[in-house]
Formats: sequence, C-alpha cells, structure tokens
Amino acid sequence: MTAPETANVPCLDCDYRLDDGFALDDRIEASSYFIAHLGLCQVRLQNDARFPWLVLVPTIADFRELTELSDAQTMDVMNDIRVAETLVRVAADHLGFEVEKLNIANLGNIVAQLHIHVIGRNSSDPAWPGPVWGFGQNEAYANTTDLISVLRKAL
Repeated sequence: MTAPETANVPCLDCDYRLDDGFALDDRIEASSYFIAHLGLCQVRLQNDARFPWLVLVPTIADFRELTELSDAQTMDVMNDIRVAETLVRVAADHLGFEVEKLNIANLGNIVAQLHIHVIGRNSSDPAWPGPVWGFGQNEAYANTTDLISVLRKAL
C-alpha cells in the first residue's frame, strides 16, 4: 500500500509540538490518513472503508504500553478517546453506517508503537461479531477528501 495523499498534512494547530524524538511508525502512516492533533494524540483515519475506524497515536517517543503514561497523560488519552468516539460516529453517519457498538483497543502485536483503535461496529458489518484485525482484505477508500473534511469540521 502506498502512503495516503494526506499523510503529511501539517498539523491544524500551529502551536502544537511533538515530543522530542517522536516518529510515527511507517506502517501506521502508510495505512491511515492524518486528521488532526488532539490533546496528546494524533488522530488518523484507518484506510479501510468497511468500518468507521480511527487510530489515536500519542505523540510521545518510544512508548509501547498504556501503563507507561503518566497519570496526566492517561487522562489526556482518555479525553482523546472520547473525542475519537464522537468522530467515529460522525464518520459513520457520513458513510451511512449504523454504530451499534464501539470497539476500543490497544494491541501492538504487529506495530509496537503505542496506538489505540476506535472502531464503529454493527451486527451487519463483515467481521461481526469477531475482531476486525486479520479479517478479509482491507477496502481502501476511493476518495477520502470529503470524509476528512467532515471529521475536521466536527472538531
């Protein structure tokens, strides 16, 4: 998969600063579109049109586990997850996808960099009731411009 055309979009908040040494894992960058920076995390749209799916990446260098976060950082991530939940519902509405359940997960078995998936699910999605990971083939978005615009406006 080639890098999405919006992967290198500059931050929407010109005062935002990344942690020294932070680098986004190439696999996350290649499989998702940058939306914005939130409190502690970069929020990205996963390039799989089968599900309304966002990925949060705390912009802290070399973190692999949620338990490595300080108490304040943990609260920031939880706030970012709440924003991402809202954005998943906005994406779902835009895509005509009914969200019955939100899946929130931090796996890291393939990409160790700390990242959190926020995925809208319903009983008629192709992977239901199982996990989305490793299920079938990803279906890349044909055009993300409108969806990215809708998500940014919802912030």
